[in-house]
Amino acid sequence: MIQLTTTGARTGRKHRVTLGALHIDGRLVVVASAMGLPKHPAWYHNIRKNPLVTVETDTETFEAMAAIAPDRDALFAKVVEQQPGFGDYQARTTRVLPVLVLHRLDRVRRMGDWIVEVHDWLRTELRDLRAQLDSGEPLSFGKRCLGFCSALTRHHTGEDTAIFPMLAAQFPALAPALTKLGEEHVVVAQLQEQIQRLVDEESDPARLHAEFDRLASLLDSHFTYEESVIVTALNALAPAPG
Repeated sequence: MIQLTTTGARTGRKHRVTLGALHIDGRLVVVASAMGLPKHPAWYHNIRKNPLVTVETDTETFEAMAAIAPDRDALFAKVVEQQPGFGDYQARTTRVLPVLVLHRLDRVRRMGDWIVEVHDWLRTELRDLRAQLDSGEPLSFGKRCLGFCSALTRHHTGEDTAIFPMLAAQFPALAPALTKLGEEHVVVAQLQEQIQRLVDEESDPARLHAEFDRLASLLDSHFTYEESVIVTALNALAPAPG
């Protein structure tokens, strides 16, 4: 048994509930069964709004992110193997009992930390590019800018095609913010194309400076907002690459 503390979806107040939890394949798993009642329990609605929770066991207390299991059916089958009573609860109701994984956050260097490292590298490149632009060496700036834009595009493509869909599926509360981040990626790509055209034309230095400053400002706010949205969730799900 564990004590799970969630944040109320409507009230914002803390709510503590006692749940049965299972250790399955190295994951801490809970089921929103409500003993087979027709409606999902309140704590499940709370974590769909705010997935950050506190878990208390007999021996420790830790912060976690409550994620909707991407492999729900296979995981529920293992739940029933350990605790057949959950199968009885499922048989009592027409709703599909949600299965959630509680990912603890007290771990060193995770995927979210790696994202911050990537952003910090991109921030440094932006500062160096601005200095190079000010130096009046358009050819050198153009080559480095092309490399930067290529790296930035790969980064955003990876987020749009893999990271954001994964987070939206497991943490529905993040979906609106992830959509906003994806829309910002489109604006960034358009600015990159405009800057590259200005570099190729070499005809309007003042406009090139203005568009580059616009890109730098947008990316600075974009990175900061993105980190506030996804770092904790990514740290809960996966270790840093390599």
